[in-house]
Amino acid sequence: MTIAASAPAPRARFGAMRRLANMSPTDLVTRILILAVTALLLAYILMPVFWMVKSSFQSSAEVRAMPPVWLPSEWTLQPYFNANRLIPLWRYVANSMFVSVSAAVLSTIIACSAAYVLARFRFPGANIILALILLTNLIPAITRVFPIYFFVQDLGLLNSYVGLILAYVGFSLPFAVLMLRGYFEGAAPPELEEAALIDGCSHFGAFWRVILPVCLPGIAAVSIFTFINAWNDFMWASLLLNQGDLKTIQVGIGDFASEGGSPQYINAFMAACVVATLPALGVFIIVQRWLVGGLTAGSVKS
Repeated sequence: MTIAASAPAPRARFGAMRRLANMSPTDLVTRILILAVTALLLAYILMPVFWMVKSSFQSSAEVRAMPPVWLPSEWTLQPYFNANRLIPLWRYVANSMFVSVSAAVLSTIIACSAAYVLARFRFPGANIILALILLTNLIPAITRVFPIYFFVQDLGLLNSYVGLILAYVGFSLPFAVLMLRGYFEGAAPPELEEAALIDGCSHFGAFWRVILPVCLPGIAAVSIFTFINAWNDFMWASLLLNQGDLKTIQVGIGDFASEGGSPQYINAFMAACVVATLPALGVFIIVQRWLVGGLTAGSVKS
């Protein structure tokens, strides 16, 4: 059993070597250049991430040393403890997680309903609604600062989670509705609903049991988009939610950099940045795997 299982691997290696040997010199040089350029681009993109992570385990003296110290001489978790001592790091992370997840869930629910109606039903004013949704994506975010700030203030929602969540939902809905409308039209043909209606489903039952499972990858993409935008946002969080322990992690790190960012705490600052990166990265990795499963599940259920 072991020999049979390991047999395909050598054949695959020999096949790859044979293909390389049969390539022309021009193709071989082209492939080598592509690989070299790709490696250089990856090194350029990942270098700041590597520097942030390794600095979070170093002493401040090593982080500021010249020439640079590329790896810690002694790995330590003290910068993470210092970061939590200087700012309520984990409270800020919990605040960001609550706001981002709430905004993603609300945006996805509203966008699915609106996109389904626009994709399936023809009624007067549908094109006007689509044009207005598209128009909102063309307005620069900075021009909406004062109207939204005073609107949230008049509602009495300034420095509250509800005000910030509603703002994020409003910013994400135009893109989410447009994306899901196209996804409903392309991935879920009307014949699926007709078959469900013949089997006795209502319109809502067909939407819930057939359309949503088939369109699960698009719905997950919209949720990721809203979550990442809310998690990484600094401008609106600093305007609408800037009071004490209510701050999000991005605002907290900004305060850390402006008030406590002395050179002796640069490793603690890097540790705070690592902590702020991990939740969003973890959610993206988990949902990315779930996306592939959603594609297969949707095709089976359809």
